[in-house]
Amino acid sequence: MRRVLFALAALCALLGVACAAAVVRFLALLLYCAAVFFAGMALLRRRAESGERCARLCERVLWIAFGMLCTLFFTLEGLILFGAHSDEIPDDVTCVVILGGGIRNGEPQPMLRARLDAALPLLAQRPELPVIVSGSVDPREKIAEAEVMAHYLERHGVAAQRVWIEDRATSTRTNFTYSYALMAERGIDPESPFVFVTSDFHVFRSRYLASSPNAFAIAAKCPPGTSAAMHELGGYVREAFALVNDYLRIGADLNL
Repeated sequence: MRRVLFALAALCALLGVACAAAVVRFLALLLYCAAVFFAGMALLRRRAESGERCARLCERVLWIAFGMLCTLFFTLEGLILFGAHSDEIPDDVTCVVILGGGIRNGEPQPMLRARLDAALPLLAQRPELPVIVSGSVDPREKIAEAEVMAHYLERHGVAAQRVWIEDRATSTRTNFTYSYALMAERGIDPESPFVFVTSDFHVFRSRYLASSPNAFAIAAKCPPGTSAAMHELGGYVREAFALVNDYLRIGADLNL
């Protein structure tokens, strides 16, 4: 049993190094934590085998807690996968909101580019629809993410006057908060039907945070390439933790 646990620890550490090399930082951190957990459990097993009752009790409690966390994680992942699809877009939508997804050197990263590309067909079919691009200034960049998104859309044929820049949002929650405020400011009822565009793994949480029955999703698929696929895998894993964080934060705001 100890050898298996040490082997799992080594495997998680190696996978963590690979993820770190691919700049999938959250998944790398999670794998490093798993490596520490399995190594710790192997050491605890050694003490339990020597007859220490406290070590046996701690081992059982930790395995039960680990099992419960895994059950919660895979339940959330099931919900995320179930929600990872586009909706049928009704004819009466009043606006399109594209959620930010990261820039580098003043250009959209692959995931964000996929979101922008996913919005282009609808924007071409419905030239009367305004589009809100939502994303604040990245500390490592000199330009707001929303401005980069606007420039990308304009280069791909979307008229500049249709593109409304929302450059204050720093999270999915504030993407919607500030986009609703911008809608109201420009004369659009925030309760009216609208479309939001994001990555497929991000649709379920975005719909939850939109808090609107009139929010319809366009799910952007992962662009081709090993690096992008690694980032999407990291996105699916991260979303489960982000869901718990958002639920606890909203519960605290409501004094639940």
